[in-house]
Amino acid sequence: MAKHNSTTQKTEDNDEELHRKWNELLQEMRVMQTGAQILAAFLVVLPFQSRFDTLEVPDERFYLALLVASALVILLLITPVAVHRHFFGQQLKATTVHLGHNISRVVVVGVGVLVAGCVWFVLQVLHGWLTGLIVGGILMAAALFLLLILPRIVTPRSTLPDQ
Repeated sequence: MAKHNSTTQKTEDNDEELHRKWNELLQEMRVMQTGAQILAAFLVVLPFQSRFDTLEVPDERFYLALLVASALVILLLITPVAVHRHFFGQQLKATTVHLGHNISRVVVVGVGVLVAGCVWFVLQVLHGWLTGLIVGGILMAAALFLLLILPRIVTPRSTLPDQ
């Protein structure tokens, strides 16, 4: 059964729709992957800086949590590709697209929390726990609002009355 896409005025069948969705998903993952890899690289080189030796145990634990989180985010980012490779040629594109979609939802939040967490960590090391907590906490709350709540409260333009 063909679907009608009002923005392109073109009809696409199920295979074409799945192919389009997979390509859109891959593009979104590429955008997130760049940021996650840059943050992971930043975290990986930190122990080799002279000031790293002066960290207190709580700061080291915070750092280790961020490092592990960055590795998990990167692994999640490449999981849809691994699944796609595994199912390649088996006519399971719908399964692959669905799994990729669900993973990307987790990754979006993971990257946002990772960004906020890295800023939080840097601020607490440079200016103390209170500054890190205040600024990092506000940034973490903003990230969670923007990535979890805002997408759910936005009203699509197509549902708004004509003006």
